[in-house]
Amino acid sequence: MIRIVGVGDIMPGGLLNVSRKPCANDDVLHLLMDGDVRCGTLECALGNEPTYDEAKVADRGNVIYAMNDDIRRLKELHIDIVSLANNHFYDLGPNGAAHTIELLDKENILHCGAGRNLEEAGRPVVMEFGGKTVAFLAFCDTDYNNVYYCTYATADSPGVNPMTCDYVEAEIKKCAALYDFVVVIAHWGREHTFYPNVTTRKMSELMLKAGACLVLGGHPHRVQPIVNTGKTCVAYSMGNFLFPERLIAPPKVTYYADDDIDYDTLPVTDEYPIVDRVTLKTLPFWARVGMIVTADLDGCRVSSRYHLTYLEKDNTVTMLDKERGKEANRIVSKLSWLLKYRLYRPYMLARRILISVRRRMSRILQ
Repeated sequence: MIRIVGVGDIMPGGLLNVSRKPCANDDVLHLLMDGDVRCGTLECALGNEPTYDEAKVADRGNVIYAMNDDIRRLKELHIDIVSLANNHFYDLGPNGAAHTIELLDKENILHCGAGRNLEEAGRPVVMEFGGKTVAFLAFCDTDYNNVYYCTYATADSPGVNPMTCDYVEAEIKKCAALYDFVVVIAHWGREHTFYPNVTTRKMSELMLKAGACLVLGGHPHRVQPIVNTGKTCVAYSMGNFLFPERLIAPPKVTYYADDDIDYDTLPVTDEYPIVDRVTLKTLPFWARVGMIVTADLDGCRVSSRYHLTYLEKDNTVTMLDKERGKEANRIVSKLSWLLKYRLYRPYMLARRILISVRRRMSRILQ
């Protein structure tokens, strides 16, 4: 049996950059260390002297990066593999992306999902456990409405691995023919939602049919359902794992101060605005909730379970306690059950109708 532990999106900098405290408590570390391998998505670039991607700054998304020494958080969490296939990995441009890969290689942290060309971006990380091989692939959504501005690799230019149907199917089939297990780390879907959209669900079906046994999703910054059939498992979104609060500077780029800052004097936002001065970017409750997925690959069977985590006010990760996690567990359990028994589509249709009726009634009553 091979035990894979997956976590959601990781941005190891922000206000943690100046903190000497551990970024996760012992309960979280114990759960991570229960696996044979730990993987997650590094949703940023690393660099001390950043040169922003100007096209990204001009677009709708935010520029997110961490400092060089923030890579220590990945080591602290014992992360073995990171996916680079996401919409923030190229926020510091191709030089920043290349620099980040150099740092990961120096620290012996394996990575997949980005490279100097499509061949490199699509190259899997392959690990062997007890004579069985596991290939890890990573892909990033190509729907602009989901990820906004993103740099995708081509045959002769750098970028992240694109999530297009024919390409994804071919790459997974190729790996399935060569290795015992294929694990996909997927960056997909609509942000700030608990509900997997139609394209995400169709893509997950394509991945499983092509030969993936485990799909670990992220990007929505919310936890979403996890569906285990006994032979395959899909975690649609594991939410944010380590994504601390941060400073943003005009117009909307991550900022690291050279001097001490009086945080009490700063404007504060928990949204994604264009700012006119240095602002503290905080996180609402749901953006602090993450999911650790533990999946056991045993012959032709896959079994999984999940635990919810929480980013505390000091930006450290703890296990989400039963009381605060009640609503999150209810959402995940209900949607997982609906998806497993193919009741999700009628449920979502009924939900849309109910919302529409409520809105109409509200207008009438006004």
